[in-house]
Amino acid sequence: MDAVATGVTLQPRSATQKLEASLAYLQKYDVAILGSGIGGSMLACILAKRGISTLLIEELSHPRFAIGESLIPETGVRLRILAEKHGVPEIGWLGSFHALRDNVSSACGVKRSFAFMYHREGEAHRAEETNQLPTLTPPFGPDSHLFRQDTDAYLASIAVKYGAHFRQQTKVTSVELGEDEVKLNVASGEVIRAAFLIDGGGMRSHISTQLNLRDETPRFRTNTRAIYNHFIDVKPADLLLDGKKVTPSPLGHGTMHHIFDGGWIWIIPFGNHPESTNPLTSVGMMLDRRKYPTPQGTPEDEFRATIARFPTIHRHFADAKPVRPWVGSGRIQYSQKQHIAHRVIQLPHAACFVDPLYSSGMSVLTVAVDLMSEALLGAFKDDDFALERFQRIEDVVNTGFDHYDTIVSRSFDSFASYDLWNAWNRNWAMGNFLGTFGPLANLIRFLGSGDQKFLDATTQPGNIGVLSSHLPEVRAAIDASSNDIGEAVAGRITHKEANQRIFMRLGALKFLPPYMGFGKPEQHAPATFTLPMGARHVAWYRFQGDPKWRDYATFNLMTYAGQVFDFAWRHTGDSIRRASAALRDVIFAANGEWKNTPHALRAHGKYHAAFDDEFTDQNLDAPHAIQHAE
Repeated sequence: MDAVATGVTLQPRSATQKLEASLAYLQKYDVAILGSGIGGSMLACILAKRGISTLLIEELSHPRFAIGESLIPETGVRLRILAEKHGVPEIGWLGSFHALRDNVSSACGVKRSFAFMYHREGEAHRAEETNQLPTLTPPFGPDSHLFRQDTDAYLASIAVKYGAHFRQQTKVTSVELGEDEVKLNVASGEVIRAAFLIDGGGMRSHISTQLNLRDETPRFRTNTRAIYNHFIDVKPADLLLDGKKVTPSPLGHGTMHHIFDGGWIWIIPFGNHPESTNPLTSVGMMLDRRKYPTPQGTPEDEFRATIARFPTIHRHFADAKPVRPWVGSGRIQYSQKQHIAHRVIQLPHAACFVDPLYSSGMSVLTVAVDLMSEALLGAFKDDDFALERFQRIEDVVNTGFDHYDTIVSRSFDSFASYDLWNAWNRNWAMGNFLGTFGPLANLIRFLGSGDQKFLDATTQPGNIGVLSSHLPEVRAAIDASSNDIGEAVAGRITHKEANQRIFMRLGALKFLPPYMGFGKPEQHAPATFTLPMGARHVAWYRFQGDPKWRDYATFNLMTYAGQVFDFAWRHTGDSIRRASAALRDVIFAANGEWKNTPHALRAHGKYHAAFDDEFTDQNLDAPHAIQHAE
């Protein structure tokens, strides 16, 4: 029987579907993208907006469950940069909580910090063993907790808005790589053709399997497995402190981590602000396979048995109830050196994965999308798809994954004691802080001047990387601290000695402000990133820090203050309009609000002028779509 794949069952194909399949073969897209997750959909938005004929292909259908729900400041800033570069504001909305809540979904949470509570087996948590790194404040923050079934579906639909074709429930069975095109063979029997393929297939990537790219043993030192679910009735972590204030920002307003020897647990609440419509909390446990090599019972049994050993964690889940089937995995790491082939490039998660600690995957992804967009637009403009155009992407992504592997694997080593953990996590915080400030400085310079060169600078060598992997001085300090952790794990020095070495090294670095306490064991959170503290950071780098860091980490404070004022004024206006509209509707049955919707404005030829004019000057030389018919 002639049939078309629909995810689980096969249904007879109608005459219309047969005709569409025939036409699809005659249509040759510029780019086909396998996978409609955040990375694939972002690229589809950008390429379609810039004139590249794009097909986005999804084996399943939206909405769908996914993890990878927490952002970091560096990722949020780079999402905004992508939005400004390519005239796709919706990408930027994902990176900032207020824009996400107002424009995309009230089911997403706010992330004002990373927080960590250290635990000893059989003992209640000690309040002084809590660490925190606050995130950016408005207008560039705070970060977001992405309810992925909403955000992924939204971004895929926005790709269609910008001109991409979107095929859901379309299972690709094999890929044929030719000299001038790529052919995708679909379970229905049709063939889809494209000039270039982007593989966002994740760990089950067709390309990795077909070209035998995977390392037989992952190259990463990190060796972990996962257990995860969504819960309701997970209480705010602040209640575990019994009224003690130990961090600048409430624990419940951010991503919480329970740390213990051999593992960690993430707590990502979606209902942690008054306007949330989502009662769920994402919870996952990562276990070090060196200490927990094999699952013990069902995923739920093992989760319950593990938290029972730590009184405060057990208390955190006293009222919590899972709402989805439990998921347990084997080793989650996979790797490969090669991410590119002739007319093919893989998104990071199709090639490698380390561990969700520190939200590492999303930051690597955003950097890769920035580089890929730039390379692909140039390739189509010049009609040149030489591998050399894409080699830098592979190099930056591999460097980023290897850097994260050092950070994450040494974190698991440091979980052996609070002395080690308290010292080691400052290296991650340093990389996070400086990795954010560079792109943020260029973004603010662009916003103040409108000069495209500041956006272009974000992908130049010395500006592109993850967690400061592009900054040699930062990497050198992290590598030295990694050696100290290694010495302690091997028993050649004590944990206390490693702690002292690391804090002494960090305290002596000339490119870190002393008041942030990177060299102080007793300071469990660096300074916040409010407007006054942001001004202090900029002033320190401008007048007191190492001069070589001045251009990297400073920007015009008046532009920054102006962005803050614009943010406050805009939200004040929104509140007034909503209150006025509600009062009007109490009295009158009819209003003309529909005339100001994007659909109505577009129908009257006003949408572009109202929303998109600010981006038109960036698109005058956008490459034309290449359409082929045979």
